[in-house]
Amino acid sequence: MINCRKTLLLFVVILYTGIYCKAQDKVINIFDRKDDYSLHPNTWSLFKTNDEQLSIDSLVQLYQLGNFKPVNTAVYNAGIARKQYWFHFAIHNQGSGQTQLMIDAQCSRINELELFEKTKNGIRSLGKLGDFYPFEQRTSLHKNFQYALTLDKGEQKDYFLHINQVGHTFLLPLKIYKDKAFEAKVNRSYLSDGITYGILVFVSIFSFLFYINTKHKLYLYYGLYILTSIIWFLGYFGLGFEFIWSGYPPVNSAITATFSSINLLLNIQISQVLLNMRATHPYLYKWGNICKVMLAAVAIIPIFVNLNTSSFQVNNIYICLFLAVIVISIVTVLISLLVTLMKGSVEARFYFSASIIKVIGIFNLALLEWGVVGATYYTETMLQAGILIEIILLTYAIARRYTSYKLKTYQKIIQAQEIEKANSAKEIHDSLSGTLTAIRFKLLGLSRNVTSTPAELIEEIDIISDYVSTAQAEARNISHNLMPAYIKDHSLNRIIELYIQDLHKKITLKAEKPLDIHFISQYSDEDFPEEVRLNIFRIVQEIMTNIIKHAHATTVTLEFAYRKKNLLIIAEDNGVGFDPSVLNEKKGIGLRNIESRVQLLNGAFHMSNGKKSTSEDHKNGTRIFIRIPSVQHSNRDGKDY
Repeated sequence: MINCRKTLLLFVVILYTGIYCKAQDKVINIFDRKDDYSLHPNTWSLFKTNDEQLSIDSLVQLYQLGNFKPVNTAVYNAGIARKQYWFHFAIHNQGSGQTQLMIDAQCSRINELELFEKTKNGIRSLGKLGDFYPFEQRTSLHKNFQYALTLDKGEQKDYFLHINQVGHTFLLPLKIYKDKAFEAKVNRSYLSDGITYGILVFVSIFSFLFYINTKHKLYLYYGLYILTSIIWFLGYFGLGFEFIWSGYPPVNSAITATFSSINLLLNIQISQVLLNMRATHPYLYKWGNICKVMLAAVAIIPIFVNLNTSSFQVNNIYICLFLAVIVISIVTVLISLLVTLMKGSVEARFYFSASIIKVIGIFNLALLEWGVVGATYYTETMLQAGILIEIILLTYAIARRYTSYKLKTYQKIIQAQEIEKANSAKEIHDSLSGTLTAIRFKLLGLSRNVTSTPAELIEEIDIISDYVSTAQAEARNISHNLMPAYIKDHSLNRIIELYIQDLHKKITLKAEKPLDIHFISQYSDEDFPEEVRLNIFRIVQEIMTNIIKHAHATTVTLEFAYRKKNLLIIAEDNGVGFDPSVLNEKKGIGLRNIESRVQLLNGAFHMSNGKKSTSEDHKNGTRIFIRIPSVQHSNRDGKDY
């Protein structure tokens, strides 16, 4: 009997010792030699409830009754929260003296949280925080949420953390720092943020300046893409609420969803332009446009609906819709890249490398928001590194495209010059050479004919004189076509006026169909560099040549206007017009020459059918619109600006 009692007593002692040891394992022990502590799976527990009015005293009783369940991960991820969350952890100061600690909830997007401290003297609240409240109400003015603690030597305290994140995605990376270690961590974080956002701002400004200089919308889209990435990250990781919109909690709640949607919309737009999807893959292009509409819709909703005050059902529907649209759009970009990549596009190769990083990151982020995958303490660092790598690769792809574009433009210019040379050679051969040959044979015949009378000699000389006059006129026409003398000596308006006068004479001389040309100038005659004036002259020359050859027009109106530091060239005729579908498939050399020269001047070119006329004598005609920036750089040293 005594042995049974001893055995039972020993069992009870072992049991209580095990329980005691297990309880000790759950305590976070603070030591002198360590500065930061993570909450491991055996150091904290949680309780979920629908009761928003649950008191802290009732909560403590529930904890003591064993209703809390252990958290089996270092970073808790609940996905879209449906209930109120209560967490418990205990801290024991085993250092050599009093210690100052910071509880750091490393997530800037928590609606409401409140920390309670339980000691032998009772329970007290350490304050209510959250992004539902103005930033200035925080005790620690930092993008995340912190509570300051003080523990005496050997002291142990229990803590209960209440989180209200109903209807929103809930992620809780919780860490404990000693006060000086926390300051050092914050400084490192600000340095990393400064470098990351500094690089992004620089690339964004550079892209905008490049757009202003080149007027190519791709660089505008790219600059806006980087800018929206910055605002998205500022909102998602809390720096925007800390420094920019700190007094406006509803703005903080809407900014992430709105700008991440706009960011992805711009990503699709860049892929469509960079990879020329409209021409190469029209079906993917149309589907991309549908995705852009969906992204615009989910971007607008938070602007008009205050999600902070909306019900769980509204928030849940919106978040699921938002994440679904994001995933669909990312898949669309990826498919577009893969299809283009299979055709051997070099730009697609770099764009694909850049985008695959973003695809992986956004997929992981979407699964994280849904609570499907686990979270880490380094989400912000990984996303920052990912966006920097993406920007580096994407910038290289766009720079390579620009280099290729400029090379092709110059090749087109050279091709146009070669065609002009060939035309001049043909004109010399067909007209001037023939006239000179006739003069030669006349002179040979004259030298051999010794029996001619003076009257016959005078008649032959008059014929030769007429041939010489014809040769002079033909040489003058060829010279004017190659380089009119008035290019160097006159303003742009006067150059065009003189050209039209010469054109009228040429049409009359060749007895061609009459063409009434009206030149209207509202242009201020700003002084363009000579090579720019020459290019504009060539553009007008090519337009008029196309009209004479193909339009069958009787009237042409050529207008120069000056709007917002741009020269506008508008040419309209009453000719036969054109079929847009045929034009898109096959453009003539003349139109390609016009486009190449306009692109070389950083301008824009658009051609359309003119207005329909009720008169049978006036057909649809053609309207050409060209915009050329008035500020042009003279390329005197041969550099490519």
